Amino acid sequence: MVPDNRYDVAIIGAGIVGLTSAYHIKKNNPDVNIVVIDKAPTYAQGNTARSAAGFRDMFSSDMNFNLSNSTIGFYRHVQEDLGFDMGMQFVGYLFLTSNDDPRLQVLQKVAQRSKVRTIDADSLSRYDFLKTKIDDETKSLMNLKDIDIGILGENCGTIEPELVVDFYYNSALRMGVKFLFNTHVKEFHLEPVDPMDYPGEPFLWQKKKLRKLETNNGDIEADIFIACTDVWTTGLLDNTGIDSHIRPKKRQVFQISGPNVESVLYGWDQNDDGVLPFTILPSYGVYLRPAPKAKSLWVGVADDYNRDFSFSEEPEAEKEYYENSLAQVVHAYIPTLTYPKVTGMWAGYYAYNTIDGTPYIFRDLNIIVASGTSGSGILKGDSIGRIVEAVYSGKEYAELYNGSKFKASALGIENREVEKEEFII
Repeated sequence: MVPDNRYDVAIIGAGIVGLTSAYHIKKNNPDVNIVVIDKAPTYAQGNTARSAAGFRDMFSSDMNFNLSNSTIGFYRHVQEDLGFDMGMQFVGYLFLTSNDDPRLQVLQKVAQRSKVRTIDADSLSRYDFLKTKIDDETKSLMNLKDIDIGILGENCGTIEPELVVDFYYNSALRMGVKFLFNTHVKEFHLEPVDPMDYPGEPFLWQKKKLRKLETNNGDIEADIFIACTDVWTTGLLDNTGIDSHIRPKKRQVFQISGPNVESVLYGWDQNDDGVLPFTILPSYGVYLRPAPKAKSLWVGVADDYNRDFSFSEEPEAEKEYYENSLAQVVHAYIPTLTYPKVTGMWAGYYAYNTIDGTPYIFRDLNIIVASGTSGSGILKGDSIGRIVEAVYSGKEYAELYNGSKFKASALGIENREVEKEEFII
């Protein structure tokens, strides 16, 4: 009989990556005894819950296209074939660009593999709320670009994170995965494989492994530990000397509401939902995400300069950042959105892979690390879970939902085969 604290696999983190990893490992290895551990009272309470909640397969790298395209396909299968609502709405992703925008060439490359439609400036200018030509004074003062073209990704849209994680959690639970919430994991401490009971172990020349997790609810032992711990990964691994290869970047979302917001939200007529696509403005990557249930828009940006890598357990959104930085850019392109009411705001973190913007999935000793999603955990989540399963099972390739074979070591450290991602939103 297996003791209550002894498992084959212990997954730390019950966000999207931890849940998809548990789901796919258990589905492919039904006899494996798995526990998922999280310090929160329930699942997906960290950065998964603070996501901007969009999905797209518009990426500059072939690899990220494949990871996201396959995940979108699986989510769609769950919603349309299995009848489990994911809150998917294919409203599209609209990249508004200028003719001299370097992203335009990349977007044209993306159009060769993703379902994309081009909207010219004349067609865009018929939307009364959208200003395609910025006056010279504003353009000079704020370093803004005109809108010359729109690239609309049609296999893209919005999703409800809580519904996505509900599917994986409940499916894993039915298969027999155990969950331990309100369980705080301390630092990882390596121990000798063959202990000599001598002070100071493990020594340089001893084989090492992670034998157990020290938690507020007692020690948890396992053969394999999987760290799906997002921006908390570095802190957990520090004591081991294993590099997580990620840094935290604070990201904020501001919900704006009111009659002027609704005129923009419902002012689009090129999708079945009759709402504005997830729209990326030409300057600085400022985006507007439709939230029709709340009759609102979400505004955010992946800001880099003057945004440090500090970390807080409870990050707070800065209303003045919206008022002093985002609002002016939004107003320049959509004049009707002049300081609408901010009805909600929240902040989280991207677990940034600062080298190539693509997830890390690698094994070191008996620890598997799955992190560095750089803000795309939800929209690549299913593919990541399948690759984690392949690494756990020692497979050379993971089979993604879209039928493609994905080399399990490609997202690792030693044999990494990744090109830098240009589209981090």
